[in-house]
Amino acid sequence: MGTEPREWAVMTWNLHGSEGPDLDAVAEVVRAEGPDVVALQEVRRAQAEGLAQRLGMRFTWAEKHSPYSVLSRSRAEGLAILTPHALDAAGHTEISDGESKRSWRRRIAQSALVGRGDASAYRIYNLHLSPEDLAAERRAEAVRVAEIIAEHADAPPAVVAGDFNDDGDATVIFALPGIEHVPPPPASPAEAPRQVLDHVLLPADAEHVAVSVPGGGADWAELSDHLPLTVRFTMDW
Repeated sequence: MGTEPREWAVMTWNLHGSEGPDLDAVAEVVRAEGPDVVALQEVRRAQAEGLAQRLGMRFTWAEKHSPYSVLSRSRAEGLAILTPHALDAAGHTEISDGESKRSWRRRIAQSALVGRGDASAYRIYNLHLSPEDLAAERRAEAVRVAEIIAEHADAPPAVVAGDFNDDGDATVIFALPGIEHVPPPPASPAEAPRQVLDHVLLPADAEHVAVSVPGGGADWAELSDHLPLTVRFTMDW
């Protein structure tokens, strides 16, 4: 039996959830792009759940850190993967060096298996690496992610998405599995984007890759300090 090309779309967006983004407006942006997968960073669990409900999607959320007391756990910051398709094998692994859950320095790699009814499927990895002034930590996190993905070599192909905080630091993408077939435009800050921090890395045999990012401006800055990045591609299945 022959193979057929299947098109997928993956969106990544640092939502800056602590600023309380308008979930209805965020949902409209996602709905307009129609992605198969949405990888969110800096998002609270209730926000991820609210978006999933608005969009009719499944979701999984993982706590990155929570500097607040037990009574304020609803303000914990984390990562989320949303999809309208089947969502399985969700989990996360700490990739920082033993940081406390109370510390913003703690970093995790979130993952989930997303599969469509046409039998195409990908193992999605969602990252928010250490910020620009912590270059050594960020590179070590990227190496750890590569090790984690290598441990699942028998799984469906990997797609690595997120906020890599790597503007001008090519060593991070070099360390991570996957390829950036089309260099993305700047997506931060949202009002006047000039930094390339947000990425989607694809398998080497992905084809017909297209990348889109909104132009930015004051209206976008009201939603987040990052713009959403959407990558479309095809692979044979």
